Amino acid sequence: MPTVQSLHASLERVVRRQPGLPPPQVVVRAPGWDFEFGDVDRPFHAASVGKVMTATLIAMLIEGGQVDADTPIGRVLPGEDIAGLPAAPGTDTARDVTVEHLLTHTSGLPDYFEPPRGSSTAASTASVAQDPQRRWTPHELLAEVRHLPPVGRPGETFSYGDTAYVLLGRIAEEVTGEAFSALLASRIYERAGMTRSSTPYGDARTPEGLADLDVQPFWIGPHELSRALAVSLDWAGGGIVAPAEDLIRFQEALHGEQLVSRSTLVWMARRRHRMRPGIHYGAGLVTVRFGGFFPLLRGLPEPIGGLGSFATHMFYYPQHRAHVVLNFHADKRMQGSFQTHIRIAQIIAKQSSDRVRTP
Repeated sequence: MPTVQSLHASLERVVRRQPGLPPPQVVVRAPGWDFEFGDVDRPFHAASVGKVMTATLIAMLIEGGQVDADTPIGRVLPGEDIAGLPAAPGTDTARDVTVEHLLTHTSGLPDYFEPPRGSSTAASTASVAQDPQRRWTPHELLAEVRHLPPVGRPGETFSYGDTAYVLLGRIAEEVTGEAFSALLASRIYERAGMTRSSTPYGDARTPEGLADLDVQPFWIGPHELSRALAVSLDWAGGGIVAPAEDLIRFQEALHGEQLVSRSTLVWMARRRHRMRPGIHYGAGLVTVRFGGFFPLLRGLPEPIGGLGSFATHMFYYPQHRAHVVLNFHADKRMQGSFQTHIRIAQIIAKQSSDRVRTP
């Protein structure tokens, strides 16, 4: 069974094996023990962890009566956003795709970031490094999917991607009349006390706008992209830069019912689809079931939160009141990030068991 000491030793081995990459950033906040590794004070690109904030913002708008989960997107988005989006035969995207379909990745729309096999876009993982200083707008991102085939009919097929969350960002803008980045700042960051969080890639207009950005480096394949304006393609799909403590503050606010009600949080977290063994998706929230990775891990607690393609994790363990934030800086480090998270989950479970046994 891993210990805090062995966890630290395993992370030191990660550093020695990959000297060209920064040390992982690891923060655990749990009753009875805290753990930090790496430069935990420096902000990092959270990647698709940011989808949790986007989903929370939409949930807040639902609770406020500004939109409903079953609202067809044609009622809240202008025609220029929807026109030409791929649709299965007999399907009308404006009429048949709902807000909930977008939140749960069941809209049937293809993804521009990881397009279907045999297709390509200029905003994909494979092509973004070819034009690193291109700035992407939401309208340009939506245009990138119009030549792609649909994934399926709305509600029938789970297919994870960023296209749906770009549409959610646009919905938030349309129903409030405010810019997406301003909505995050006023309704998420400010309420949760996230004093060092921002959306710099979406806000910058030129490469010079990122010159002084304080952010950890990150890699897609061999490409380091922390100063690439093209990272603006993340937008509402995960364009947030934040330090670990801000992400913990967000989770404290979310699970402390400071942002949405308990019933809404339960609705967001309810497992609807399996992304892959051990990883399940709700309406913006991911649940990890470690037993899906390996049978011997069955019985470990099941955290709720978000994952990002640069091997970023932000998870909360409800039964243990524990927070885990990881940043391993690169897509090729995803497996290593999960190996570390498994060790942390084992320690959290053991610490909890030990406290129960202590008279």
